[in-house]
Amino acid sequence: MPHTTTVLSRHLPSLTGGALLLLGSLLSTTALAEAPEAREPAEVYRQVCAHCHAPDKAVGPEITITFPEAAWEARGNYIRNTVRHGRAAMPAFRAAKISDAELEGLIQALVSGELDDAPAQGGEE
Repeated sequence: MPHTTTVLSRHLPSLTGGALLLLGSLLSTTALAEAPEAREPAEVYRQVCAHCHAPDKAVGPEITITFPEAAWEARGNYIRNTVRHGRAAMPAFRAAKISDAELEGLIQALVSGELDDAPAQGGEE
């Protein structure tokens, strides 16, 4: 009887590709199912920013001051960069703490003055 050997490497690409495709679809479905809803800008400010930036804290500069509409884009870029990369005593916040959608909503609310009278405290974190 002749000795025959099946070479697994010949079948491996098709097996691996199917397994990876299945794994990828499961992971993306799981990630979508577990993605929390974006918090409202006032809630993000209260939970993350107000600890230092509320007027009664006097730790960081007040950030809820209304800006002229002509400066919104520049101010938004400054806020985005500072939140993601930190600056001086301000720590960087990754997307796990403030999602990109939450950050964009927060920026819009800050530059437009929507949070000018945002409550500094209250509720649970």
